[in-house]
Amino acid sequence: MRTDRTRWGWMLVALGLSACAASPPARTVPRTDHAPFLRVAQVTRHLRAYMTAHYRPAQLPRGVRTALARAGGASVPFHRLVVTRQFVRHDRARGTSTTARVTDTFIPIGHGYLQDRERVSINTLPVALNLNLSYLGLLSLEHQHLSERSGFVRAPQRLQQLSGLTPGIAHPQPGQHYHMTLRWLGRRTQETCIARRHEQPASRLLAELPGRALTLLCTIERGGFVRSRNRMVYLSAYRIFLILGRDTTSFTVRGRIERITAG
Repeated sequence: MRTDRTRWGWMLVALGLSACAASPPARTVPRTDHAPFLRVAQVTRHLRAYMTAHYRPAQLPRGVRTALARAGGASVPFHRLVVTRQFVRHDRARGTSTTARVTDTFIPIGHGYLQDRERVSINTLPVALNLNLSYLGLLSLEHQHLSERSGFVRAPQRLQQLSGLTPGIAHPQPGQHYHMTLRWLGRRTQETCIARRHEQPASRLLAELPGRALTLLCTIERGGFVRSRNRMVYLSAYRIFLILGRDTTSFTVRGRIERITAG
């Protein structure tokens, strides 16, 4: 179980909000006399204040903010959105499967930026808390993995560069191709997403969902090799992207939406 929890925790850092690329290994906050380690409990006790202080667009590199502005700003029709998804991960080599439940709480802070608190559990037991700043759930801009097992907070990682972002990606259209190039800690990643030719009623994903759903198939490349293929859905009623699947050479992940509550 410990191995499964660790594997799921790190896989969901990559899978959770980032449709773009596996996140780089997080680095531990350096300890000094003036900046001691923070424990997970210290952060979770004051989570709203912590997110407000550390997950702000103004802290992103100027080039990233400029690229997103050129791609077209977007607003979302909610003040708070809670999404629960169930994922089943199948390990090809081991022939084993593991099920996890992920609950995201999205808080919009303007121009398509979303703060996200992603709680991961396996067999009803909490495994990790992932904190994110994203662009409409499509692109992870900053993230932080808080492991229940380690007990300590790791330093947040921010996207360093963003280029080639296709205009209009905030409102994807059937049959369109979308591109972007990202750099995390010196690692360059390219993503190409192809929207399917036809939308479907969102109620096919979850009976009570309003509006339409558009599926996007995204290919992630790094160093000239395909690292993964992700399946995203764009929900028109909420103007947000959610990841529901991931394929790599070593494992596959399949997900489904269990519940969405907007406020």
